[in-house]
Amino acid sequence: MVTHPPVRLVLLHHAGGSRLAYRGWERHLPAEWEVRALDAPGRGLAHGLPLAPRVDDMALSLLDRALDGLDRPLALFGHSMGAAVAARMAGLLRAGAGPAPVWLGLSGWTARPGRGRAVAEAMTDDEVIDLVAGLGGTPSEGLGDPLWRRMVLPALRADLAAMAGFDPLADTDWLHVPVSVFGGRDDPAVSQARLAALGAAAHRLVGVHVHPGGHFYLIERAGELAGQITDDIREALRATTRDPRLTTRGT
Repeated sequence: MVTHPPVRLVLLHHAGGSRLAYRGWERHLPAEWEVRALDAPGRGLAHGLPLAPRVDDMALSLLDRALDGLDRPLALFGHSMGAAVAARMAGLLRAGAGPAPVWLGLSGWTARPGRGRAVAEAMTDDEVIDLVAGLGGTPSEGLGDPLWRRMVLPALRADLAAMAGFDPLADTDWLHVPVSVFGGRDDPAVSQARLAALGAAAHRLVGVHVHPGGHFYLIERAGELAGQITDDIREALRATTRDPRLTTRGT
C-alpha cells in the first residue's frame, strides 16, 4: 500500500475576498491533510486586524497563522492576489522565517509587477467595481447595493493598492520552491502565454494546468482543481524525499 504523509495546505484568497472562496474544498482533498483557508487582515476571522497596506504586511500577518502548531510539511496555494501573497510567504520562509514549503500553487497570476500605488489609489469606486466585474468577480446584484459597497469596497481598494505596489521579482527566492501554475483558458487578465512563462521561470516546475473558464474558473472547477493540487503536492513530496535539498535555503 502506498502511504502519503499528512500535509498542511494553506489556501489564500483573491483581492476583496475571504476564506469563504474555498468553502467545501476539504471534501475534495485527502482526509489526512489539514486544510487551512485563511482570511487576509481586515476581514472574516481576521476582521480585528487592520487592512494590510502592502503584500509584505499581508504575508507576514498570514505567516503566523500558517505556521501555528505546524507539525507536518507545509504547502501553499493562492489565487490571484492570494498567489502573490503565497509567493511572498514562500520567499520569507526560504529566507529563514520558518520551514520552507514543499510546494507552491499559483493560480490566476503571472508575477508581473504592479502598475503603481498612485494609479490604484486614484481609482474611483465605480472604476474599482468595473475592474473586478470585468473579471467576473462582482455579482451584478451587488453593484448598486450601498451595504455591499460599505462592506466590500474598503478591503478591495486596500488589496488592489497593495498589489499595485508589489514587485514579485524583487526577491525571487520563491521561484526555488516546487511550483505549479493554474489558470482559466479565457481569463482576460492572465493569458496562457503568461502562465507558461511563469512556469518556465520556476526552477522546479511541477505542472501547468489550464482549465475552461475565466479568472474565477476555480469556482466551477473546485473538485478537478483539488485533484490536481493533490497530485502535484504528492509529486513534490516524492521529489523532496529523493533530494531533501529541494526545500532548503539557498538551493
